[in-house]
Parts: sequence; structure tokens; C-alpha cells
Amino acid sequence: MLAPNENTMLVTRAGTITPPRGITRSERNELADILAEGAVQAGFQPVVELATGRVVGWEALARGPRGSALERPDHLFAAARAAGRLEELDWLCQRNALRRALEAGVRSPCILFLNIEPDTSGFLPLELRDLYARASGQMTVCVEVTERALTQRPGALLGHVADMRAMGVAVALDDVGTDADTLAMMSLLAPEVIKLDLALVQNSPDAEIAEVVHAVAAQAERSGATILVEGVETPEQARAGDALGATLAQGWLYGRREIAIDLPAPPDGMVVQPGRHRDPRDLAPFELVAGGRPPRPATQPLLLAMTEHLEDQAGGLGRTAVLVAAFDRDRRFTDALRGRYARLGADLAFCAVMGRDVPADVAPGVHGAAPGSGDPVHGEWTIAVVGPHYAAALVAHERSMPGPDGEPVYDYVLTYDRGVATAVAASLTARVAA
Repeated sequence: MLAPNENTMLVTRAGTITPPRGITRSERNELADILAEGAVQAGFQPVVELATGRVVGWEALARGPRGSALERPDHLFAAARAAGRLEELDWLCQRNALRRALEAGVRSPCILFLNIEPDTSGFLPLELRDLYARASGQMTVCVEVTERALTQRPGALLGHVADMRAMGVAVALDDVGTDADTLAMMSLLAPEVIKLDLALVQNSPDAEIAEVVHAVAAQAERSGATILVEGVETPEQARAGDALGATLAQGWLYGRREIAIDLPAPPDGMVVQPGRHRDPRDLAPFELVAGGRPPRPATQPLLLAMTEHLEDQAGGLGRTAVLVAAFDRDRRFTDALRGRYARLGADLAFCAVMGRDVPADVAPGVHGAAPGSGDPVHGEWTIAVVGPHYAAALVAHERSMPGPDGEPVYDYVLTYDRGVATAVAASLTARVAA
């Protein structure tokens, strides 16, 4: 598969970064030949235990035909994207890597990392699903998603990841630390592996590094996620990775991309254990919060004040926060509310609202969605705020009978339980198509 970090390092060392571009006729023809012939070469870079240097797995890295204009992975994938054939190339890379690992006899507890392209539909052909089933039954398979996918198309990504997890694979979040937005979205993905690009982290100011270290350490402690540092080239960088809390590493210090997989003695225990996660698209917010938490009554003005308080909390967290909300029929998206959310959308890592007749472009920087009439979200008043060190959710249902004064009365639950609030946020986010 394409490895964004290795690709970034190679291009940076060359002194240039390939910008987005179109595709020439010769590249289009060459790409067609590559896809028709399956001429993408899978290579493998070792992943090691940081403390011992012992090989415990590999990351699959793709290349085009040697000596061709599309040999470099950035050129290959840029051409496929420009030609509208990115999904075909992504499937091909995954198939080649899984087949090679199976043929080489990779077995648990060794781990195989595969990068999946964020701009594809998430559909997998039956042949590829069968390969994943076979591979995950023989070894630990971990698919990598980048921070770019997590912040640009989180709803689609959460759905894709849920489908992958149903096949028994683990999930890694790549490029953590390159953008504060990633830290906000990390909890929603709940990755089994958190990958830090050591060069990018070390080139950041100390305050930003500290923010990354705190957020990653908190997520790893809560979830049991494994921290992996990549881009390790020197013993000094290996020690820096250890200081960041990593237990796994990869980089030129331990080996470069090789065509063959040299099987070592297997590790003593599981390196990464795929987690058990419910599909967020199947979960309703009120169902999530109501277990063990008796709902309390509230009037509409009180509910509105509590909602605005959580919105203000999100605004104070800035780029490290996610805010998702669902409005019932009584909280219309007025011009004043649109302006309020536009300000929030400009400041937050991700901001989304859904409700009756809410358009996709509801406000600048805000993702909109209109859940179907059969979706339980349709009748709920929900807001969830999640950051690396803060989480809260408020979910309410209107009672069928109004109060003595004829005004509507709601049953609501307010929770600061991080696991529950994060599940509510993921449930809503997974319903946002774009």
C-alpha cells in the first residue's frame, strides 16, 4: 500500500513536493496497463519492538513498475486520482500485499500494516473481503487511515472503518501530531495503534509537542492503544520515540522497504489486539446515554441554555474539539443560530449539525445532514462535545404530553462519561455523509 509517511520523507529528501496535478495521455495509458496487468509491486518495511529492535511486523509499501514514470507512489496515486481510477488502484495494492503476506507465511502475533486510501467509497469486492478474512485468521492485520481522512470525511471514514473491523482487522491512525485537528478526532476513531511521525513531531515547537504527547498518552491510557513512532533513522531518534511513550518503531534505522518478507521468530505475545467495536451507524444517542442514567425533566428554555453552555465549552477548546448536534423540530436553524455555528465551525476541528431539512452546506465550516424519518436521531435533541481531555453529551426527547402551562417538556440525560459522550459523537458523525 501507499505509505504517506515514507512517501513524504522520500519527496522531502529530494527537496520537492509533488503538487496536485492533472494526468498526461501517456500516464493515463501507463496507468491502464498497470491496472490491467496488476503491475504494482508490494514491498515491506519492518516494524520492531522499540526496546529490543526485534521485528514484530511489517508495513506494506507499493511501487509502480521500476523505471516507469509512475514508479513513485505519489506519482502513481496522483495519476489514479486524476484518472478517476483511485479505487481500482487501492484494491490492487491491498490484494497484492495480502497475498504476499499469506504466501510468505506471516502468522500471529506478527502484524501486517496496510494503508487504505481515504478518498475511495469504502466498497470492497468479494475477492478482497475473502483475502482479509483469510489474512486476519492467520495474522494480525491493521489498516492505516490518515489524519487527513479523519478530518475531511469523518462520517464516511467511520463507516468504512466499521466495515473493516467487522472483518477482524485492527485500525491505526497515521500522521498523528501533524495537525491539532487529529487530536480532536482520535477518540471517535478509537484506533488500536497511534502512529507518530517522529520527524514532523520533532520539528514542531515544544508547546505543540507537549500537546501531542498529552493527548496521545491520554488516549493510549484510556483505550490501551499501542504507540508507534515512524521515521526513526538514528539511535537518538529511537530514544526520542521512547520518551514519547512508543513501544513500536519503524524507519531506516531498522530496515528499508524490501521485496521479500524475512520471517523472524514470532513475538512472545500479541503485539496488537483488534478491538471489539459496535458500528456507530447502528447506535442511537438516547439509547447510548439512558443505560443506568434516569432521564430528568426539563423545559425548552433550560434545555436551550444547557445546549448553549456545551457549545461555549467547545468554542473554548478550539481546534482540539469536535462538536456534533442534532436538532428536533423545536430548534430551527435560524439565521442567528447559523451565524453562531459558523463561528464555531471556523474554530473547531469538526462541527456538524443535523435535523429536519438541514442542508449539507448549512453554514461555512459546518457539515449538515438531514436524517431520514425512520432514523431515531430524527426525534432527538442531542449535542456532544469531545476533545482530548474533555467530553460531554446532552440528549433529550420531547414528552408526548406538554406541561401544565402547555409548554413542551423534555426528558434529558447529561453525561460527562467520556466513553458514552464519545460514542454519541461518533454515532452522529457517522451519519454525516461528507
